[in-house]
Amino acid sequence: MKVLIVDDEVIIREGMRKVVAWSEHGFQLLETASSAEEAMERINKERPDIILTDIRMKGKSGLDLAEYVYDLDLAIEVIVLTGYDEFAYAQEALRQGVCDYLLKTSAPDDILRAVQKAKGRLEHTKEHVQWKQGERERMISSFVKRLLHKNAGPADVDRLYELVPELEEAPFQILLIDEPLQPSQLAENEMLWNTYVFGKWVPCNEKTVIIVQRDPRLEDDYLLRMAAKKITQQLHQPVFAGSVVSSLTELSSSYEQATSLILYKWLLPDHTLIGTEDIKSRIGIPHTERLPDHEAELLHYMKIGNHDDLKRWMMELIGWLFAHPQATPGSVHLYVQTLFIATIRFVNRVALSAGQEVRNYRSLPSAAEWFPLPEETLSPLFLQVLDDFQKQANRQNRYVQTAIYYIEQQIGESLTLHKVADHVHIHPNYLSDMIRKETGKSYIELLTGLRMKKAEELLLHSDAKVKDISKLVGYADWKYFTNQFKKYTGMTPSQYRHQYE
Repeated sequence: MKVLIVDDEVIIREGMRKVVAWSEHGFQLLETASSAEEAMERINKERPDIILTDIRMKGKSGLDLAEYVYDLDLAIEVIVLTGYDEFAYAQEALRQGVCDYLLKTSAPDDILRAVQKAKGRLEHTKEHVQWKQGERERMISSFVKRLLHKNAGPADVDRLYELVPELEEAPFQILLIDEPLQPSQLAENEMLWNTYVFGKWVPCNEKTVIIVQRDPRLEDDYLLRMAAKKITQQLHQPVFAGSVVSSLTELSSSYEQATSLILYKWLLPDHTLIGTEDIKSRIGIPHTERLPDHEAELLHYMKIGNHDDLKRWMMELIGWLFAHPQATPGSVHLYVQTLFIATIRFVNRVALSAGQEVRNYRSLPSAAEWFPLPEETLSPLFLQVLDDFQKQANRQNRYVQTAIYYIEQQIGESLTLHKVADHVHIHPNYLSDMIRKETGKSYIELLTGLRMKKAEELLLHSDAKVKDISKLVGYADWKYFTNQFKKYTGMTPSQYRHQYE
């Protein structure tokens, strides 16, 4: 509790200051004041809880000071100091709003008792005031919510006029902060706001609504922007402005408009006040501008398969989208969604070609969900598709290796592409593509190469005749085999065998 001693006599001031061990009893003694006028100037800034003041001083009296406190309805206990000859005067002062009186000759214990009694009364009064204030704010909040959700009747509007008389004069405007505030924060920021332009602050739907009473000619626009700038500095949040309306019953439309602007805080990070004027020229990001390039880049990073590279590219993309001069929340979201769908289609096409089942992926979250934390919300979705593609790519490698192993085991049989593809359970065209991708050869070139290698092995390590070797490696016509072998090695089978004898 803060105590302020007011007396025009320095001896009295110093005596009162030293005679009681204020801090030991839970009191903070403010710098003493030498006049009622000085005390009045300091009250609003220093907010004393208890004032000890001489009744008679040069200039304004202690009773003038008590009347000042009473008129402002401040929760301050005023105790007057009086002499014997002013005793009756002090008793009369009690009936005029003074809380208590003390003789200037009172003992330290008497002074302490009087101050402690004042503290007790004040604590009770403050608790009651806070309760009443809280009840009033809850009622205002209830009526405002009904207005904003189009559920208010004439009686609700009339009651709101009674609670907030400033709202009797139109026009009005809803301003919005995308953050809920504690009651103490509401009161503090409302007080700051009202030093510029009147606005009633109300919590609503995890946000903070400000009902602003505007100048009829809207000549307070500069003050409104100054207030928004100050609040942004305090809360580190921009203020969103709905349309100006001519009655409280139209506040819902102003509220809807302000709410629709919230996502622009990521697109206009330097703005303290965001209204329709700030976005009316934005037409959205055209897909023809960079989308094909971005799709190609994304598929490139999918094929590379590195998580860090993809995440870095994703954040660069989001930075480009957010900074685009034509960006709107809807166009940014659609751009990312288009890329996400294109990626899923690519991976599913690969799966279908390999005879695998396609996978169902989670939908892209709404813009309101991913705008605040794009890396945390988008990266897992794209990385999941990347991982699936890489698994599919690994399967592709296994398909080719399985096909080669099967060909080697069945080298003497008729081995069409369809037959081998049936064995590894994938589409023939897909297998052909994978063989070319992994080996750089067509299926026929691969098959021929494997047969020739087997023929070389048989020529060197067996006594089988060339005609028999031809059949063992899958050629029914030994002359055709001989021709193919010469193309492959530059020698006939007999020449190849004889050079190693």
